[in-house]
Amino acid sequence: MTSRLAGAALAALFCAASAAASVPSEQTAKQRLLLKLDALIKQPENGQDIVRTATLLATPAQLSAVCDNPELSLVGRDSRLTGKRTVLAQCGARRHFLPIRISAQGTWWVASQSLPGGAIVQRSDIEPVTGSLDGQPGGLIFNADAIIGQRLTRAINAGKPLLENQLRQQWRLRTGQTVDLVTTGDGFRIRSQGKALNNAAVNDTLNVKTSGGRTVSGKVGQDGQVMIFSQQ
Repeated sequence: MTSRLAGAALAALFCAASAAASVPSEQTAKQRLLLKLDALIKQPENGQDIVRTATLLATPAQLSAVCDNPELSLVGRDSRLTGKRTVLAQCGARRHFLPIRISAQGTWWVASQSLPGGAIVQRSDIEPVTGSLDGQPGGLIFNADAIIGQRLTRAINAGKPLLENQLRQQWRLRTGQTVDLVTTGDGFRIRSQGKALNNAAVNDTLNVKTSGGRTVSGKVGQDGQVMIFSQQ
């Protein structure tokens, strides 16, 4: 009888120890998964300076079914920067779908004053705002160069963000136009002219035919000059 009681006590202790040991093990597995998830969502996107964080919404049962080192990928082509998403955790042939919520912080651009529709946006017309992107409208612009020199398709009130669908590309140089070329190198700077072979906005790449018949490519500056970086 005594031996049976002792055996039962040992079994109970073993179960309790196993349960206690499983808690830190589960926490460690969850932390590993969160680290991999953070690495996935923090991959650079189009040069945007955005900090994204993820919260796992999966149940303990869903998490316990995932292997120690899964391959993670976001499901679908959802372009939203924030909100609920689904992550695919691949463990060999096994696939697990885990719900998550993504939050983000970033810097976007708003109108510094009320702007009329049809206006060409200048640098003084916009100012940066930094904060949470949760609840912000889609199409936010994070690069001022993508706004400056573009034409507004509608009026924008002061303090409102400028969105991609509110801008119409404004060509800085057009096909057939005579353009100024600048070639730089170690200790020299050469100016010349040529004919534009395509339309281009500021910061776009423009192909130009020189007076000598060569085709060169360069970046269009705010002043309309083309900085050459490739020659054929």
